[in-house]
Amino acid sequence: MDHPALDPDIITEFKKGDPQAFSAFFNLHYRPLCYFAVQLVNNQQDGEDLVRDSFVKLWQKRTALESPQNIKAFLYITTRNACLNFLRHIQLVESARKELVYLEEEKGEEQVLNRMIREELMQEVYSEIGKLPERRRDVFKMAYLEGLKNEEIAGQMNISIHTVAEHKGKALYSLRLRFSEQQIILFIMLCSQCIELIDKN
Repeated sequence: MDHPALDPDIITEFKKGDPQAFSAFFNLHYRPLCYFAVQLVNNQQDGEDLVRDSFVKLWQKRTALESPQNIKAFLYITTRNACLNFLRHIQLVESARKELVYLEEEKGEEQVLNRMIREELMQEVYSEIGKLPERRRDVFKMAYLEGLKNEEIAGQMNISIHTVAEHKGKALYSLRLRFSEQQIILFIMLCSQCIELIDKN
């Protein structure tokens, strides 16, 4: 299709970098391109931004275009591709956002649930430890929460290693009557938190 409103020499001037020649193509195609882009991306501002980018690319490629028809085709193809890339980017961002929200929600719920389970277990174990005789409680604390060896406990408490072992065995037996082996192990793994709370009681 010819463009009778355009000067026959406009391509020559455009390829030389004449601003008036560029303005002529801009005025001719800007509004139709904006309508085209907005229909694709469903957003006025985004569509106009993409069209402006297309004109920037047109200016950069001006020496390779030989006719007004080439320029029109370049603008529409460039705008269409930009719109499709924009939509793909939006989809990727939205997909990533949803995935992040999902992971955060799942992780958050799991963390809250695990924290509740741990806190409930620890409070129950604290309560049972508090019921132990004082020396047995002290041996349990030093052995399983502070990680001391039997010899170290015996030295600190001025009792025999055999007595330390006996206190440990009886303490664990008392806890096993109330808790599973797995719960007791979990409790011991959380010893750093346990020491604080036991000391407060």
